Amino acid sequence: DEYVKLASSLPPSGQLHTLIGIALILGLGKGGVPGLATVATAATVLTAPSNVTGGLGFAVALMVPILTMIDIYAAWLHRSALDWPTVWLLLPTSFVGMVIGQVVDGYMTDEGARLLV
Repeated sequence: DEYVKLASSLPPSGQLHTLIGIALILGLGKGGVPGLATVATAATVLTAPSNVTGGLGFAVALMVPILTMIDIYAAWLHRSALDWPTVWLLLPTSFVGMVIGQVVDGYMTDEGARLLV
């Protein structure tokens, strides 16, 4: 609730332009421009409110659907060159990484996560 109130009180034009810019940079980074996806992730973390408990979680929740859609489109775009045996090999490892991330997230504060990023 606190995060939604804060986000609602921000000037829409400034917040919206920032988020559109981050999404554009993220798309360029995932599309092949080296380093831009990292810049977009860092920018999202920096724009998350530090005075709201759990604000960083909202920033992450904003990134996940965007990243998912970009990855689905990239897989569809390169479906003829996709090496399915490698994908099936990497998927279980990525799920293990997600579980480890969830466990670590339970012990980490927003400030600690900002320092880690």
